[in-house]
Amino acid sequence: MIKNIIRLLCLILIAGCASQKAIKPDSIISEQIPNQWQSDLPVQLNVSEIWWNEFQDENLNQFLSIFLEENINLEQAMLNTRIAKQGAVLSTANLAPSVGIGASGTESEQNTAGFPPIFTSFFGNSDEITTFTQENYSLSLNAQWEIDLWGKLRQGRLAGKRQYLSSKYNYTYIQFSLTAEATKLYFSIIESKQLVENAKQKYNNAKIIHDLYSERYKTGIIKSNFFQQSEMILNNAQSDLDNKTSVLNGLIRQGKVLIREYPDLTLVISDDFPKHLPSIPTVLPADIIKRRPDLIASQYNMLAAKALNKQAMRSLYPTFSLVGASGASSNVQDLLNKDYSVWSAGLNLLAPVFNGGKLIASKKIAKSQKEIAMLQFVNDLLNAYKEVESGLQFDNTAFSSLNLVEENVKIAESIYNTTLNEFYEGIASAEDVINANNMLFDTKNILATTEKIRIEQRINLILSLGGGFAYE
Repeated sequence: MIKNIIRLLCLILIAGCASQKAIKPDSIISEQIPNQWQSDLPVQLNVSEIWWNEFQDENLNQFLSIFLEENINLEQAMLNTRIAKQGAVLSTANLAPSVGIGASGTESEQNTAGFPPIFTSFFGNSDEITTFTQENYSLSLNAQWEIDLWGKLRQGRLAGKRQYLSSKYNYTYIQFSLTAEATKLYFSIIESKQLVENAKQKYNNAKIIHDLYSERYKTGIIKSNFFQQSEMILNNAQSDLDNKTSVLNGLIRQGKVLIREYPDLTLVISDDFPKHLPSIPTVLPADIIKRRPDLIASQYNMLAAKALNKQAMRSLYPTFSLVGASGASSNVQDLLNKDYSVWSAGLNLLAPVFNGGKLIASKKIAKSQKEIAMLQFVNDLLNAYKEVESGLQFDNTAFSSLNLVEENVKIAESIYNTTLNEFYEGIASAEDVINANNMLFDTKNILATTEKIRIEQRINLILSLGGGFAYE
């Protein structure tokens, strides 16, 4: 059953690849995709194409501006695009005639003895040996042009152009994807900064209770085990603070490497998460993913494989080439004399007869690569729909989770304030206040992580939809 479905998809794709226009998703899996997606999130339609501007964080904008200019991975991807462009130039050049100019000059010395003059003394009187020199110069113009009778070279040119376009859109997607990852790292640093700050507060609380128990232990009010417990709490708080600080420093150094700077800790990062997120329209047409650069690149790769398959087939046909040459060979002063010039012109025919099955094997390889590219395009398309469906669900879940955690923070703050008031009234103990405060900062840690996750899910959704949105 699965093989039949794959064959059907391939047949549909073959029929749909006659042009370089984007293939409509509903022409491939029309019965399985919705006409539109709906989001339950309240949004305003004011998102720009540069989606990270919607966070309204100048430090983020500055970081990404440097990232787009200096990132090594982006520069490598750009160089790969340039290589693909030159490959397209090479494939186009095969259609043009090949013209070359050759020039040579030789000077030779001979004698009547037939051996070098240095040996003449061994064979009698050297005066009887005559030595003379000869100069010869040549100038030629050669041309060759393969007649593309079967369209083999044109298919190669078409494949080269499509491979370049695939590489170009791949670069666009890499730039898009790496920018999204850099943005996620930026907000991971904000989360880590907040976790470090909360760990400091917890350490300070542990220090308060430790000092309190230390005084009570010295005066004999409490037993040694209570003091030791407070010491363990303080040590754990110190360890937690050190670990979270190390994580923060590691993330900052990672950010510095992304912008090609020495990985020190001098990176300007905001302290709080943004209040604004890039908005998503409430209703999205399902074919919006056609604008995804990676899908366009995958489609051009499929079309290039189809052209290479045709080229491999036509390599089995005879090759016709026009050849010609013109030149002269004489002394320097006679090179331009038409009496010493020669020329030739003709037609070459080369037909493959026996080559050990090399051309047949190349044809089979090209056919398999075409089928692989087609299946890869279908797989990329299905994964794109999966990412959108999952992204919408995760985005809604993250939004709901954030609301719940924010409510928990309010409850934890209320408990802390109530406990603190009771402590001043002599109802609650110092330990109750410390525990309530620790619970508050633990909940704030969860809030920081949840806010980061919510932002990451929104970025993932934008990535799956192929970018932000612009509305008049």
